[in-house]
Amino acid sequence: MITKEIIDRIEGEASIHFDMKDEKVDFATVSFPHFRGMEKMLQGKNALDALVITPRVCGICGHAHLMATVRAIEDAYKNAGKEIILSQKAQNLREFTLVMEMIQNHFKWLYLTIIPELTQLASSTRLQTPLKGAFASQIATKALALFAGQWPHSSYMIPGGITSDPTHMELIKAKSFVEELVVFFEKETARTGLDEILDYESCKDFKNIDSDISALEQNLMNLEMHKKGFAYDRFINIGKHRFTSPWKLLGTKPYSIDIKYIDTENSYSPEEKSYAKNALYKDKYYETGPLSRLMAQKIPLIKNIHRRFKDSTYSRVMARVFEIPLLLQHSLKLLSEIQIDEISCAEVEDISKITASGIGVVEAPRGPLIHKVEIEKGIIKKYKIITPTQWNIGSGSKEKPMPAQKAMQGLSKEEALFVFRGFDVCSVCTTH
Repeated sequence: MITKEIIDRIEGEASIHFDMKDEKVDFATVSFPHFRGMEKMLQGKNALDALVITPRVCGICGHAHLMATVRAIEDAYKNAGKEIILSQKAQNLREFTLVMEMIQNHFKWLYLTIIPELTQLASSTRLQTPLKGAFASQIATKALALFAGQWPHSSYMIPGGITSDPTHMELIKAKSFVEELVVFFEKETARTGLDEILDYESCKDFKNIDSDISALEQNLMNLEMHKKGFAYDRFINIGKHRFTSPWKLLGTKPYSIDIKYIDTENSYSPEEKSYAKNALYKDKYYETGPLSRLMAQKIPLIKNIHRRFKDSTYSRVMARVFEIPLLLQHSLKLLSEIQIDEISCAEVEDISKITASGIGVVEAPRGPLIHKVEIEKGIIKKYKIITPTQWNIGSGSKEKPMPAQKAMQGLSKEEALFVFRGFDVCSVCTTH
């Protein structure tokens, strides 16, 4: 029997059609039914208009879309023989604002989605945690807005650098906001110091503290999520940043990747039309996101978790949570390195003189985001967006399911819905 579930507590809306057998999920197809059409909207526009339009793809990761756009345009400049060299200040501030966006996403996902869903699934008292997620998110957004001017739809990154030129006072304020986030994380989320939790090497270390993270970890164990939600145990990172690098991983073994082998295909959604496409690398599906990023970095704790529980839902959730302190530490380092006397933006050729194609790749909160642009005399002829959700949560056939589909098989409907949300779904980014 096929039943339909409309999924809330995600960015946008999705439908899952469950084919149940003996009260377990035999197969599930995923539909994203709302067409956005950003790719079509961009055709015929001045290439620089994309800096204003693409951040509006999403209300959560607009900064990631902006960075992917500006990287794609700068790559087009390079391919037209006009390579752009960014100052270190511009690079650090771009990455800092991206990292703040990732942190606010992770806090929201933890406190507004995962903990409430987990406590409900466990039939325990629902933790009064949503305001924690909102509070942490607004602090990260304040730090971001010091340089970007606004969030979520900033356009402060432009070819050649950034439009802001921060003072010492703004750097001090940004550091203060990050330090406030660190204190919040230490007191409310981890109940231990940032340095202490970053030294964890085993999931058993979480049992030594009484905190939101330890309660989350214990509930995941109690529900046996360390034995559920397995996908293919293969991962892919594509974006190049100082907090991660491009790799393909089969289990723990890394391989180099070439973006030319990335493609998309129509999703399999027989019960309801879906406007999402599936992303593939060499005709195979890969998982993306924090677990993938931290596996590539060989983080000791994540290596320990993966060795014991592979790509289970437990591993997926705990990796996303553990990325928060890693990114907090990284953001403080980025700020400490900024020299305000460096230029913010280099002069570039007028966009009307550029005829070339470009690709911009960024690690967004949920995984790699790819923007491809074809420009003719400054005008966009073609634009393509490939989002993290297209890697994790497209809809393949029963013979070849996507990672999220595979992870839901064999579970009760309630368990499957939790596993689905563990990938941190974003439908609005996906339907273009």
